[in-house]
Amino acid sequence: MKFKEHYGISGLAMISVILGVFMAILDSSVVNVAIPKMMSVYATDQSTIEWVVTVYILTEGMFTPVSGYLGDRFGDKRVYVYALVIFVVGSGLCGAAWSASALIAFRVIQALGGALLLPISMTILFSLSKPEKRGMVMGLWGIAIMFAPAFGPTISGYIVQNLNFRLIFYLNVPIGIINIFMAQAYIPDMKAKGESKFDLPGFVTCVIGFFCLLYGLSDAPTSGWASLKIISLFVTAAVFLALFVVLELTTDKPMVELRLFKIPTFLASTVAVSVMTIAMMGAFFVLPLFLQNGLGYSPLQTGLLTMPGALVTGALMPVSGALFDKVGARPVVIVGFALMLVGSLLLVNLNLNWTFTAIMIVYAIRQAGMGLTMMPLSTAGMNAVPLSLVNPASALQSTLRNVAGSMGTALLGTVMQTHSNLSFATYMQHVNVQVLQRISAYGLHPSVYGITNQADLLQLMSVLKQLAFQNGIREAFIIAVIVTAIAFIAALFIGKKQKPLATNFK
Repeated sequence: MKFKEHYGISGLAMISVILGVFMAILDSSVVNVAIPKMMSVYATDQSTIEWVVTVYILTEGMFTPVSGYLGDRFGDKRVYVYALVIFVVGSGLCGAAWSASALIAFRVIQALGGALLLPISMTILFSLSKPEKRGMVMGLWGIAIMFAPAFGPTISGYIVQNLNFRLIFYLNVPIGIINIFMAQAYIPDMKAKGESKFDLPGFVTCVIGFFCLLYGLSDAPTSGWASLKIISLFVTAAVFLALFVVLELTTDKPMVELRLFKIPTFLASTVAVSVMTIAMMGAFFVLPLFLQNGLGYSPLQTGLLTMPGALVTGALMPVSGALFDKVGARPVVIVGFALMLVGSLLLVNLNLNWTFTAIMIVYAIRQAGMGLTMMPLSTAGMNAVPLSLVNPASALQSTLRNVAGSMGTALLGTVMQTHSNLSFATYMQHVNVQVLQRISAYGLHPSVYGITNQADLLQLMSVLKQLAFQNGIREAFIIAVIVTAIAFIAALFIGKKQKPLATNFK
């Protein structure tokens, strides 16, 4: 039996959708490893070059909500192809950027395309696939969602270490052009749902609210959560997002259909996916820091360590989808969350004595849980939504996933940094003559006046900083365990296997 006859969508159409999503998600994280190289090439400081990462996240977060309207207004296939064009043009411009400012500006263009690719691709797959096969289809699509963030550091590390960093962007151009022709040729025409009025007040309040929220989350670990700047951003975000919610609930044609949260399964699914994304993205941020700053691994070694986990995740995505089609979400996610919790609990004990192999195995266990959990949760929620509202539902899920990813990075990053600083301060307070005498067994030479040799003092400071950093990592993974447990509780409210809805939402 042919792929299309079995699943309702052709294999080539599915490849074109997965490829576009993979590129968009990959470019949200692939530049992280190249930051030091770009600082050198463009002769700029870290605070400036970090906007290359931040502006992509901000743009995606601000413009993902509008994807639902665009898909309904102009047709999903047309929006998807145009988004690919924008993304490819932006990638080419990023590769040719002559300064840090130019690169930041071109990343906005690239992110505009990327912001539309994820939710529109989900809508395309849901609309074209057979309802009873959606789990498997979404599992294949989920390979891009989960594999790209883990695969990014490996690609970037190799390119930065051995080739020209501009290839990070240039590689998207030929692949993207092929993808454009594939999408045009193999994705069937999908008609627009007619004229609809653009929700301008909702769009404005949404853009301002999400910009302030995401910018505040990305800058909070640097500026401090209690700084006037961050507090002002969060207050502004709260005001505009509250206004946005009021506007969307009181208009007949909202840009984001918040009334979808009246559907219990969709609500439970979205909460579980969002909370789990906090744990996932937070770990993606914290673990590489420990590997490179704590254990001294190179970016390429870090990528190679996380690669088996990414492969396990990718392999289990279609498996989890097939199981979802047979038994529903709950049995699959229970097993998945059990593996995630085991892996996260083991990582709580991560320290400087762990070997490369031990970290790789534990991380792979945690990622196996991710592979079994993410797509069944998401698909269960989307199956509870009428087909006519798949566009706004996918936009809503994608938006909250973006926000949750930023929250995870900011939360775990802040916990790690705060506890590292507190631990280091505590260690220094307890450094006295008696302690120094005990330290002498490790090769230092204290006197009654303390350490008199400068090299010994620097060595002591270095050891204490490493131990403090280790404590910070441990606290961050404790938070990841708690967040994973919350997501598990939310997932239990999804209920038993249900048939996909086909009626209109009221």
